[in-house]
Amino acid sequence: MAEEPRFNGLDDTPVYTIKTVVQETGIAPATLRAWERRYGVLSPGRSDGGYRLYSERDISTLRWLKNQVDAGVSISRAVALLEIRHQAGEEPELELDRSRSYPASENARGAETIVEELVETLLAFQEPQAENILGEAFALYPVDVVAEEIVAPTLVEIGERWHRGEATVVQEHFATAFLRRRLTALFHAYPQPLVGPLAITGSAPAEWHDVGILLVSMALRRHGWRVIYLGQNVPGDHLLREVRKLKPDMVCLSASTRDSAGELVEVHRALRDLGDGRPRLILGGRVFGAHPEFREHFAGAEVVASARELVSALA
Repeated sequence: MAEEPRFNGLDDTPVYTIKTVVQETGIAPATLRAWERRYGVLSPGRSDGGYRLYSERDISTLRWLKNQVDAGVSISRAVALLEIRHQAGEEPELELDRSRSYPASENARGAETIVEELVETLLAFQEPQAENILGEAFALYPVDVVAEEIVAPTLVEIGERWHRGEATVVQEHFATAFLRRRLTALFHAYPQPLVGPLAITGSAPAEWHDVGILLVSMALRRHGWRVIYLGQNVPGDHLLREVRKLKPDMVCLSASTRDSAGELVEVHRALRDLGDGRPRLILGGRVFGAHPEFREHFAGAEVVASARELVSALA
């Protein structure tokens, strides 16, 4: 099996807007553009609409350069120093305190406030407003925070309202479809690595909720895994056939109901019978949190509560 990737690097995928860069570095937009034009500091990507997009590495690079300028080093000299250190195989941008990790500014709205507004907007079928709110979230917070602290809680709250009879199934389906579209587009924004460990991800047989496993798939791809994402209602026999053929390092499956979790029992047994070459089995979904006793049926498998927990376990 392939060696698992390291989780202490910087993501090179361009997903952050210039607004985020300005907030997190303190560099004015005009200065940033001047640095790009005169010194070739960065080569930002572009969104479908033509807007500049920056990566985690870009932001950390700019922080390092600004630290040098604030210490009295000219920007031209700072850029030259950065190039010299890169040629020596060093990554000075990693020297900065990673615990800062793109916090929102003091005046920015908190994640809980954004969740509340996004829930109400989606329940009112106000798609353009929901797009604006989610766009604001991505401008303020890194991708993993938006996924774990905004998208996931929004889905949970809408689901709870449906269970309490405070939201209709139509409202729940609209909200889920909207968020799934945005997450799917973001998942595909991260290119599939050519090498690295392989994970197969999907929902259990008879399971139609797939946003949670989509978050897991996106997190794995962001951290260097090759991910084959299968989506909803993955038939167990077909999954096992591909597992035997592809020999993945890990299989991640989600279930939200007793019935769909029950469908995974046979899959678990078949994977366990593969012997020493079997993949690591990761399970998740609402049913495992609501009914912890279900874990007894999956000895040897790992149950995680979120994509972030899985990433932490793999670090």
